[in-house]
Amino acid sequence: MARSLEFDRTKALEAAMKLFWSRGYTATSLPDLLATMGIARSSFYASFATKRQLFIECLELFGDRTLAIADKNAKTQPPMALPRAFFEATVLDVSQRKAKQGCMMVNTILELADVDPELNELATQKLNAIENAFVQSFKLAQQHNQLSTARTPEELASMVMTINLGLRVQSRKNHSREALKSIIDTSLSMLELAA
Repeated sequence: MARSLEFDRTKALEAAMKLFWSRGYTATSLPDLLATMGIARSSFYASFATKRQLFIECLELFGDRTLAIADKNAKTQPPMALPRAFFEATVLDVSQRKAKQGCMMVNTILELADVDPELNELATQKLNAIENAFVQSFKLAQQHNQLSTARTPEELASMVMTINLGLRVQSRKNHSREALKSIIDTSLSMLELAA
């Protein structure tokens, strides 16, 4: 009979995600992960197999949570207000520590684009899912004459995600909340999404 795992896998995964988010994949060592997760090496290998596999699970978790924010806002906000609500929830209304860490998906692309194509692709897919949430919202807004049709929903969503990428880099440069808010206000105004 196999021994049951002697730790809370969900809590361990959460702790690992936070460590990877703050340090990145390469700078996070296995001993650091074990200490942060509070598990033994044998439990680590039995549950996660490798550091890379654990990172994949953490990136999936981070991406799914971020998409859930966009999806929730899409259900509760008018389509034109979705970008602002998303940026408020993920950039402005978070702790300074979290804001300074940027976005795990963006960080992964910046760190691993030329190093690990598979991890880069996973991060890209997660960001694309968020972009698609914006596309669907903008299509709805245009169908209801709430948004100009001068740009396609795809063009608008691509620009919103470009703003998102820039905000994540700016937040890592330790910009103040007010400076980030100003970037958001100006950018969305230029796209006529300042609802």
